[in-house]
Amino acid sequence: MIAAPESSRDQLRDALRRLAPPRVTLECRTAIESGLGDRMAERLSQIAGHVVAVDIVVNRRLTTSAALLIGDLRVDLDAGQSFLRDLEEKIAERPAAAAETVDDSAKYLAQVIEKSEPAPRSEHLSGRGRVLQVGDGVAVVSGLESVGSQEVVRFESGTLGIAFSLLHDTVGCLLLGSEESVAEGDLVERTERLLHVPVGEQLIGRIVNALGQPMDGGAAIVSDTLAPIEALSHGIVQRLPVSEPLHTGIKVIDSLVPLGRGQRELVLGDRKIGKTTIALDVILSQKATGVICVYAAIGQKGSSLARSVNLLREHGAMDYTIVVAALSNEAPAFRHAVPYAACAMAEFFMRRGGHALVIYDDLSKHAMTYREISALLRRPIGREAYPGDIFYVHSRLLERAAKLRADLGGGSLTAIPIVETLAGDISALIPTNVISICDGQIFLDTALFNEGSHPAMDVGLSVSRVGGMAQAPAMRKVAGRLRIDLAQYHEMARFVKFGAEVDEATLKQLRRGERELAILKQDAHAPLPLEREVVILFAAVNGFLDEVPIERLRLFEERLYAFVQDTHPEIFGALRETLDLPVGAEARLVSALNEFQTVFRAQAGTGTQSAQ
Repeated sequence: MIAAPESSRDQLRDALRRLAPPRVTLECRTAIESGLGDRMAERLSQIAGHVVAVDIVVNRRLTTSAALLIGDLRVDLDAGQSFLRDLEEKIAERPAAAAETVDDSAKYLAQVIEKSEPAPRSEHLSGRGRVLQVGDGVAVVSGLESVGSQEVVRFESGTLGIAFSLLHDTVGCLLLGSEESVAEGDLVERTERLLHVPVGEQLIGRIVNALGQPMDGGAAIVSDTLAPIEALSHGIVQRLPVSEPLHTGIKVIDSLVPLGRGQRELVLGDRKIGKTTIALDVILSQKATGVICVYAAIGQKGSSLARSVNLLREHGAMDYTIVVAALSNEAPAFRHAVPYAACAMAEFFMRRGGHALVIYDDLSKHAMTYREISALLRRPIGREAYPGDIFYVHSRLLERAAKLRADLGGGSLTAIPIVETLAGDISALIPTNVISICDGQIFLDTALFNEGSHPAMDVGLSVSRVGGMAQAPAMRKVAGRLRIDLAQYHEMARFVKFGAEVDEATLKQLRRGERELAILKQDAHAPLPLEREVVILFAAVNGFLDEVPIERLRLFEERLYAFVQDTHPEIFGALRETLDLPVGAEARLVSALNEFQTVFRAQAGTGTQSAQ
């Protein structure tokens, strides 16, 4: 060993005395004799004042001949390399103007060499580590003793990662890039920051990944503002009650389970029964409302994402929408981070006083990704094979939705998570977890879907805990009677099913309930403005549809909209401006419906005679 100066010797002694257990590691580029390790252990024991053991490890990627690892202290034992580095640093420190001639440079170099003394170089490695193993989108790293949870780390190749699993002697990292660029033995460094993504209006209309990088082939996104994907949710005193409606354009939702700005409303159901369709229709309904929409596609196939984006483009919705995507074939780090990145992008608009809507499609795949990551990092698996902290993973995401106080800008962030059920089982872990976090749920039933009820919402299991507080006054007036009518219809229908005799009043109630259920059916991607919803539902609950055959209800609805628009446009205009239906406006609407009934019957009679 090369004798170390007194200052280095003191530093070495302090590091050895703090060491527990008293073991150090000697890294060598090639194999060495065991006797050398014994002599080094004896020398280190003398310095420390107690017995120190030395483990010899061969690291062929080592840039020096040998290095000694003492806890978080790394001592480079290659004195020649240290000597050359010292020379380079001192030459670099010399002003360029001082090197006037070659002789001046040679004289300066000779003075530096004369005053320099070869000595081991030491550095603290608490913020550095080395890759022990890598694969399947994760890397296990030794060192990084002071790294924080969710902190970004940088690998030797420049690839970024997220410190995810913090154990006693290793750190499990998620790779935010290709694992081919990371190899065992590579150096890893802390960045002392969380993962940040660009936010702002520059992202509107773009498709980006979990890092905010473009996926649509467009120009690079340049934003002056970055935001961490992880952020604390607003406290209770910073929030206001949810009272401002978020119009969805879907009759059954706006009337029975209304959404408010700042609410968290879960959409759940089995595969392929319209969950994403509802989410996209809600986005389409925000046109010209000032609400910025963020659609987070988690673990979807590229073809599914392309269909959704094409639909948004066809309806002009990309003018106010950001799509944040992590495809099913991407690394688990991207699939895990994408909902948090989408939330950060939406929060930007809320914090500056605007209104935003974020859709997580879907959190079932996100939970599966979290389970996959936990299995790769050998973390314990809990109920239904999901880690025990999966509830916290989703709650810290969804609780960021809020309606802020006026002095904080009055902005809002509405969250619509989607969860997939298996055979309609809403008692499984992930559905019950997310239900308990949200302010209500829209449950889609497979049997209703197969019967042709679209949207296939189960009225009994669907609820909005915000209720009429987040409903336009006009919709509240008609929705109250609609809810009562449907409850009575379902109760009566159960008796009729068993052959019970019914009177004329009961038959009338059954006819009305059948037509109210039928009128709540709606084509996909055809959201209605509030004024049209109010008019048709008002007609249903007040008996104007009772004599219309079920098969002609769709025609009745279409012609009613055209009739009111052409002959009584002031009804639509008043509903659009005031969102209310006062007594005078209600009387005008009743008069218009009576007039239209006469016209529709005449048209129906003419059509029948022509057909005969």
